[in-house]
Amino acid sequence: MKAIVIRQPGGLENTRIEEVEKPNSPVLVRVTHAGLNPVDINVILGRVNYNITPYPHIPGAEFVGIIESISSPGRFKAGDRVVIYPRIYDRTCDRCNEGNEELCRNGGVMGVGCNGGFSEFFGTDESHLELVPDSLSLEDAVSIPVGGLTAYHALKRAGLKKGEKLLVVGASGNTGWYSLTLGKIMGAKVFYASRKKFSADSGFTEWKDEKVDVIVNSIGSETWEKYMDYLDTNGRIVTFGTLTGKDARLNLAQLYTGERSIIGSTGGTRKEFSELISLVSENHITSRLWKTFDLNDYGKAIAEYGNREGRIVLKIA
Repeated sequence: MKAIVIRQPGGLENTRIEEVEKPNSPVLVRVTHAGLNPVDINVILGRVNYNITPYPHIPGAEFVGIIESISSPGRFKAGDRVVIYPRIYDRTCDRCNEGNEELCRNGGVMGVGCNGGFSEFFGTDESHLELVPDSLSLEDAVSIPVGGLTAYHALKRAGLKKGEKLLVVGASGNTGWYSLTLGKIMGAKVFYASRKKFSADSGFTEWKDEKVDVIVNSIGSETWEKYMDYLDTNGRIVTFGTLTGKDARLNLAQLYTGERSIIGSTGGTRKEFSELISLVSENHITSRLWKTFDLNDYGKAIAEYGNREGRIVLKIA
C-alpha cells in the first residue's frame, strides 16, 4: 500500500511517499480521507519531540474510510463507512476504567504513538470504530476525531450551561468552528474572536469586549492575558493548545477573587466520541473544510497549512 513515511526525525526532507506492507489486524480499513492537524505538522516537521520509535513512521491522527475486511463481522461488516477514535488506550489502567481513555497511562494518539492514517489502509480493532451516519459525507466526517472531539470534550470539561456566554478565541479553524457550533447546540450565547472574519451568514456573533462565562482559548500565550480580563466571576477558561507559545503570565488575585477556573483539556473520551457522532448527525453539523489535496501532494498541503481557514483534507482513495 502507499503511505506517507517519515524515515527519521528532522523535517519534510525526511518524509516521502513509499510502498509499505498492509497491516495485519482484525479490521482493515481502506482510508478515504484524512485531516491535517497541528500534531501531524509537528510530527512531520520534527517541531516537537514526541519520542516516536521506531522509525520509519506513518503519521495521521484523524481519518475515515471503508472497512475492507473484518475477522468477526457483527456490529460492523465489510463495506461499512467508519470513523476512527484516535486515542491509543489499553482498557486496563485506572484512567481507562474511569472512562477517561484520553488519559490512559499507557496510551497516546494515533499517528504519534503508533502508525497513523496517512496511508491507503489502516489496521485496528472494533473498539476504535464508529459508523459514519448516512447523512454525513466521509469528507465532513474526517474532522470529527480530532477537531470535533477536542471541542466537545473542552466544552464538557468547562461545564458549559444553557444561557451562558461562550467566547471562542481563534475561531476560524475547524476546532474553533466546532466549539461555536456545539456551544450553540448546548444553548449558550456564542461569540468569536478571530483575525479572520466569518461571513455574515455564519450565524455567530463577533465578540465586542464584553464579559463571558466560558472562554475556549487554544491559541496560547499571545492572547492569554487579554482575554482573562473578560472572564466573568465564576467563569472558566479552557485550553488545549499552545500555537503562539506555552508560557503565559497569570494574575493569581484575578483568579481567586472572582473564583475563576483554568481548565486543561485534551482529546476526548470514547463515550464522548460516540455522543458527538450522534450530535453531528442529529443536528446536521458540517465541518469547516478549506482545501483538499491528493495524498501525493502532501507537501503542498503542509506548505498551505499556515494560510488555512478550516480543515485541510488529504484525499487518499
